[in-house]
Amino acid sequence: MSVSISGLAAPARKLFDIIVNEAYHGPLRPKAEGVATPPEILEACGLDVGEFYDLLRSLQDAGLIRVSNAYPFEEITLTPEAEEAARARS
Repeated sequence: MSVSISGLAAPARKLFDIIVNEAYHGPLRPKAEGVATPPEILEACGLDVGEFYDLLRSLQDAGLIRVSNAYPFEEITLTPEAEEAARARS
């Protein structure tokens, strides 16, 4: 299944780019490759917590990310389709 981020609002697309970067290059280690966490994403994106979670839901609904574990230990994992979309954007 192919997904596209082009139909998402600009803030959601920007957050997606930040999540991709943090999933592979973020400062929190050790963690699995392809996983980002809210603290590192929030530090990188400058959104308030409410905006962040609203946009996160948009990315989940679009099939780009999966969120596992409970707050405050959530892990945000890129779906295989997200990795494809990220490669297309670079």
